[in-house]
Amino acid sequence: MFVFPLKESLMLKPLRGGHARELLALVEESRHTLRPWMPWTGQMQSLADAEEFIAAAARLYADNDAVTAGLWEDGRLAGVIGFHEINWRSRSAQIGYWLGGSFEGRGLMSLAARALIDYSFIELGLNRIEIRCATSNRRSRAVPERLGFLLEGILRQAEKLDDGYMDHAVYGMLAEEWSAKRPLL
Repeated sequence: MFVFPLKESLMLKPLRGGHARELLALVEESRHTLRPWMPWTGQMQSLADAEEFIAAAARLYADNDAVTAGLWEDGRLAGVIGFHEINWRSRSAQIGYWLGGSFEGRGLMSLAARALIDYSFIELGLNRIEIRCATSNRRSRAVPERLGFLLEGILRQAEKLDDGYMDHAVYGMLAEEWSAKRPLL
């Protein structure tokens, strides 16, 4: 698994079994900000749930099907980013990410996403990256917009929530576009 230094005291590195307690604590402290957009937070209630998430991520990585990394600032877990699923036939992947509430608003996720996109196009040889965000989640949508992704459309009622459905904005970036206009952050 990779380790990406992003800037002084900020890096992407894999989640390991020993990180389960820190992962659970970050989800718990940020549940109120994450829950409206990420219903999975309701399923991460215990240390065993966090350990299973990390183990599943490790299995997917070992099978070359996904990449999941923790975003670490000053040795503290700040969030998680990764490819949900890599489609090797189409050479494409979808990036998902979340940031703990106390780490928001400082451009950390844009730095992390930029590094992961570089990795996808340069190291993995992918051709397309997609980011889907709830249309009403302005902070999440700011990441692909800041990175120069093209808004390709809106998927209506794309995700079922406890209280209804959520629309998704779909952003895309091709390898040839990224190399031509890679943003400087």
